[in-house]
Amino acid sequence: MGEASSKRETVPLPRRKPSGRGSGLPLLVRVLRTGKDIPFPGHQSALEIGTDPRNQVVLDDRYVSAFHCALERRQGVLVLCDRRSRNGTWINGTRVYESDVEPGARILLGATEITVLAREDRETGNGTPGEPLIIGEDPQLLAAISLAKRAASSSANVLILGESGSGKELVARLIHDRSHRAQGPFVPVNCGAIPRELVESELFGHEKGAFTGAAERRLGVFEQAHGGTLFLDEVGELALHQQPSLLRVLETGRVKPVGSSVERTVDVRVVAATHRNLLGGVERWKSGSTSYSWGGGPDHPGFREDLYHRLATVGISLPPLRERTGDLPLLVAKFLEEMEPTHGPRHVSPETMSLISTYSWPGNIRELRNAVRRAVILGDGDLRAPDMLPTWSEQGRKRPTIVLKEDGPGYLAKQLHLDPRALTFDEMSRELIERALSTHGSQRKAAAALRIPKSTFNDLARRYGLVGRKGGDG
Repeated sequence: MGEASSKRETVPLPRRKPSGRGSGLPLLVRVLRTGKDIPFPGHQSALEIGTDPRNQVVLDDRYVSAFHCALERRQGVLVLCDRRSRNGTWINGTRVYESDVEPGARILLGATEITVLAREDRETGNGTPGEPLIIGEDPQLLAAISLAKRAASSSANVLILGESGSGKELVARLIHDRSHRAQGPFVPVNCGAIPRELVESELFGHEKGAFTGAAERRLGVFEQAHGGTLFLDEVGELALHQQPSLLRVLETGRVKPVGSSVERTVDVRVVAATHRNLLGGVERWKSGSTSYSWGGGPDHPGFREDLYHRLATVGISLPPLRERTGDLPLLVAKFLEEMEPTHGPRHVSPETMSLISTYSWPGNIRELRNAVRRAVILGDGDLRAPDMLPTWSEQGRKRPTIVLKEDGPGYLAKQLHLDPRALTFDEMSRELIERALSTHGSQRKAAAALRIPKSTFNDLARRYGLVGRKGGDG
């Protein structure tokens, strides 16, 4: 790209009254590619950004200039100033030379994207500064947050269980920010998004020429997270033959890049997450069962027990949104607040709130956020349920489709005349376990009838308080 014009100009953005968010209060600059946060203390007037080590924010990007740009506090307003960079500074897709910038804006420098976060925008529901925003007052959620805070003070690995979109990465960031590693990097990686043939290269790095296309040496995410926290999202997607390599790193604290004969020591705290039933995966791995009850599918042979116990020193379970619909008004209000500066005020009536609380929200908070955004963009001042959910039925209720297999619990549920439209999943699950125990007299026979591992059946029976019933412990 060519040199930026030497003529300085300001790209006009809507002027706001000084809010204090850019002056006096502490901010954070987050490098989105790595998840690394750099503090911008309230007493500091400017933060220099570039590739030169003398900057406060040092970027490893050949398309970024030595002294690329700076964030400055000016009379209560945060201002982004380009320092005559080679390839320009961009805010939300617009090239700027000097411009106001609000916390949350996306700033592109070369091939690197950064954002500015106000500390108060990273608060939990109880207002603790400097932590990710986790909104809710549901007892299950608050218990999970409390457990995460207690786990953060230790060096133990943590496994977070929860459905997609339920906030697992936010809890992982909370653990990082509360730990003694808070000043180190937070590196997230989605194990399910890595091509299987590149998993070891992504995790442990590779040397130049290690395989076709390895044009240069590359650090793996373990080395990138040295001194900080590595977040392994969807760890249950790792194939069985890839799991021993991860286990070895967790046991030894050493990685060997692909194509190298030398191991390197890493100091990393691992927080993992999954939406799968890993205990069911352990049972499948141990027994060689062809049952897919753990959710792994026919191409996934299960999860190693030794790796599971390494990852799950502390286990945290997040409730899905359908189990904490009392938090819907808080979440909707927050999402509307986020969009108000651009789209103006919007309102959700109590009637609409009551209707959307009957929806199962299979995509959880992520789906709710997108639904609110869609409604704000397409709707009027008062938002209706169809604005949020275009497929809303006449009855105002939508339930996920249940696929019945003749050899699975869904088929048995049909045979027992359990109506999934009238029962929650948890209620139907309890009824199945209870009836199976009553019918077959022992856990072993009941588990066999439901086509699930006995240990999984035992876990569910204990959860529902059914263990100890007459004939139920065999």
